[in-house]
Amino acid sequence: MTKSADQEHASPSSSFPTYVFKGPAQVAIRTRTNDQPRYVDTRLSVWTWYDGGMAMNIDWSGLKLNSELIEIAKAFMVHMLEKYSPSTAYRAVRMLHRVSESDISLKLPWAADEIISAFNSWNYSREYVVVFRTFYRWARDRGITGFSNDIYLNIKDFKTERSAPYSRIFLSQSGLELDEEIRLLKRIEREVSSDDWVDAQFNMMLHLGFELGPRTIQIHSLEIADFEVIETVEDEKYYTLWLPMAKKVGQRRPERRPRKVTTRLGEKIEQHILGLQRRFGSACEPLFVSLYGKRLSVREIGDALKHELFEAGIEKPNQVSILLRHHLGQGLADQGTPADMIAELLGHNSTVAARAYVTATPNIARIKEKALGKSPSYKRIMRSLLTGEIVQRRNTVSEIAVRGVIDMQYIGDIGACALPVHTHCPYNPVYACYTCKKFHPFADGRHEQVREALQREAQRFIDIAEQAGDLIHNRPLAQHQTTILAVSATIERCRQHTEDAADGAV
Repeated sequence: MTKSADQEHASPSSSFPTYVFKGPAQVAIRTRTNDQPRYVDTRLSVWTWYDGGMAMNIDWSGLKLNSELIEIAKAFMVHMLEKYSPSTAYRAVRMLHRVSESDISLKLPWAADEIISAFNSWNYSREYVVVFRTFYRWARDRGITGFSNDIYLNIKDFKTERSAPYSRIFLSQSGLELDEEIRLLKRIEREVSSDDWVDAQFNMMLHLGFELGPRTIQIHSLEIADFEVIETVEDEKYYTLWLPMAKKVGQRRPERRPRKVTTRLGEKIEQHILGLQRRFGSACEPLFVSLYGKRLSVREIGDALKHELFEAGIEKPNQVSILLRHHLGQGLADQGTPADMIAELLGHNSTVAARAYVTATPNIARIKEKALGKSPSYKRIMRSLLTGEIVQRRNTVSEIAVRGVIDMQYIGDIGACALPVHTHCPYNPVYACYTCKKFHPFADGRHEQVREALQREAQRFIDIAEQAGDLIHNRPLAQHQTTILAVSATIERCRQHTEDAADGAV
């Protein structure tokens, strides 16, 4: 029997080859800056790498795992380090520690019920379950003994108590209140002594967070070379910051995109760079450094922003750069900025978060809704393009009521179908109803429930499409978005119908 590159025979008592890791001695990782190690030494018992100025490691001798599982896990960690960012790869370390603490740590192969039992012991944590499934699929795809397709299919659909991406934005009005924004602006515009270099740097960092909303890892990655000044013949200056993108999948080094900054912030950065070069010489590369000229870590940047927010009278200790980021996104949404432009400005991979900002800040939407709702032309268009007339549930026989399933959830009490009883509709109930003239919505129907279920289902399409890299040409997703808009319009029609009926009664 021929051995593969990474496998050799076990003891005579075993009929299967034992996996042995024979990967590269050094693994090249995806670094963000030039002043952090670019390789992980796999010959050591402790593998160490860095991201955001923070050390991450895995101590193989400290894991209580089956010896063969250790070898397989090493190869998987090489895969994670090569394919993903250092911080994403560290999720696999946390998952392996969870496996080490579970009942399956010393077993291999595993039965499906043993894996699911381990999932349950992890309190349904989405992160650990998702990374474990990735690990299992990776081993199965490489034909490693003990990892089968049948077991993978059994654990693939294990349900976790996951929260949808950006659910915090959907569920809460995150950002700054008006009085908080005023205090923050006063903090930004205050006079800072030129002798207090640290205070000036923190002030500039706060100003940058307010204008561009970067993540702490983006602030950490900024270089002096990322700052660009253009001076015109009229002695006017324009300032650009080439901001490194934090979450672009598949790139060895962060992509940098130009962001215009205000003259006031540009002048602060210009003066700051002159101060850096006086203190540390022209060889200094980072834009934000410690008193000793070392690049600030994400933790130090977070502490600095937390201090600035506290001094501004904004006491939200669990929200630092993300608070400023949400505030910027919501401000753009309130001004009617398109979702794709918000996504571009904030450096998102898709428009999911941008739509979340629009949902969380409905001020503009309410104004438009109110204006459209009062327009007779709008009402006529909605009646002609969407559904049939709105009816009352009490006046409808149950045989023609529309029922269906969305997002694995039974939904009824939404309206009636004008087709003859027992006639088979060629279209999918509920999904197609909101753009069908035969559908008569109930004035008090559960249309919000339909919209929420469609949004959850669309989110799954987005998750899958992002993994496949096909968000742009995704017809099912586009169809869901169209249906969601139709449901929203129906909700508005029902609301207007109810208000008109109440006014008529008076």
